[in-house]
Amino acid sequence: MHTVHLAQETLSNFGYAAMGIMFSVNDYTPGVSDDTVAIIDKFFDSMEWEKNDPKVAEVPYGDLMLAVDTDNRWVYKGSVTTPPCGQSVFWNVVTTIYPIKQKHLDLFKKQLERGENDLAKTGNWRLIQEVDDHAVIMIKSK
Repeated sequence: MHTVHLAQETLSNFGYAAMGIMFSVNDYTPGVSDDTVAIIDKFFDSMEWEKNDPKVAEVPYGDLMLAVDTDNRWVYKGSVTTPPCGQSVFWNVVTTIYPIKQKHLDLFKKQLERGENDLAKTGNWRLIQEVDDHAVIMIKSK
């Protein structure tokens, strides 16, 4: 899961911060506390899965962000992968892999089937995009 945050004030030419958190049903980092697992479950339980664009309330999201181990992460300067492909993103990827319940993973996978593209079959990919007639980007992953 990754979330992108817009800065209220631009600091050091960075307008966005992206937070990446990895989850796994079976292959997660040992030692994640029961309290953290409860926060993760509350976060995913609070999502509005029935909507085309599921949302979560600010409180469970905030609790999740406070629970993840941000002391152990990879950090790098990068860009966003959608137009306008801004190059002012401060990326943070947490190194801990957190547990997720199979039911929550299944709900996420069901979201991939919505719409006309059915990402469950094709994967998460984007066509080549041109920005300002100079930058070209292609993202393809499964």
